[in-house]
Amino acid sequence: MAQKGTFSVECEFKKNLTTKGKQGIAVALVAIIVVIIVVVAGVGAYVALSNTKSTGTSTSHSFTSSIATRSSTSSSLTTSTLSTESTSSTVSGGTTYSGTFSFTLPLLGPSGDRPGPNSTIQAYNSTQVASGTFTFTLNPGGLSGSGSGKGTFTITTQGFCTGTDSFSYTFSIPDVTTELGNLTVFFSNPSPSTYYVPLTCTGNMNGVTTTVNNPDSFLPVYPNEISVPSVPANVNVHQSGGFIYTITITQTS
Repeated sequence: MAQKGTFSVECEFKKNLTTKGKQGIAVALVAIIVVIIVVVAGVGAYVALSNTKSTGTSTSHSFTSSIATRSSTSSSLTTSTLSTESTSSTVSGGTTYSGTFSFTLPLLGPSGDRPGPNSTIQAYNSTQVASGTFTFTLNPGGLSGSGSGKGTFTITTQGFCTGTDSFSYTFSIPDVTTELGNLTVFFSNPSPSTYYVPLTCTGNMNGVTTTVNNPDSFLPVYPNEISVPSVPANVNVHQSGGFIYTITITQTS
């Protein structure tokens, strides 16, 4: 009888152990499913956030400004190009201006020389003359603006080679600003952008070329950047060597 009692207890213990084991497995399976759901949800949220992008708009404008410098060893004008990125554009409500310009630039253009009689030097050189008008708008706040203009350009060559070229042109005002206090206006991009002087020459042309500064570019307004403390403005400059330029600016609205 003692042996039967022992067998009955052992069977009951094994039965209880088996039931608890099954319950533990079920709990573990539920926990694994919960973890999988959480992971899947997290991945979905990450993908959704990764695909979300903020949007915005910006407009930029670039312009090219030609800066002229005169060589100390030559009568020619060296023109360097400065490319600038700008966000200026004309908006409604700005202040409008109009202006005029004229300039005379001697010794700029086709030129050359050759030996002359009695140890002299014979030469030919050119003079540029231009005039015109322009308008521009300064945007509210005074940090940007733009405009355009037009003019007539004439270049005349004299000496043992002679010739002339004359034409009308347009140009842009890519930026205007009062950021530093003064009203500053930039002039650039004439169209057409070059001149060509057909030359007629006399005498011995051995060693002489007629392609020096011919064709070549020119400035639409000289100087191609002007800064004035206030308007109306009347700039009238006479420089050494016969360089002359005038620029006027008037507010129109």
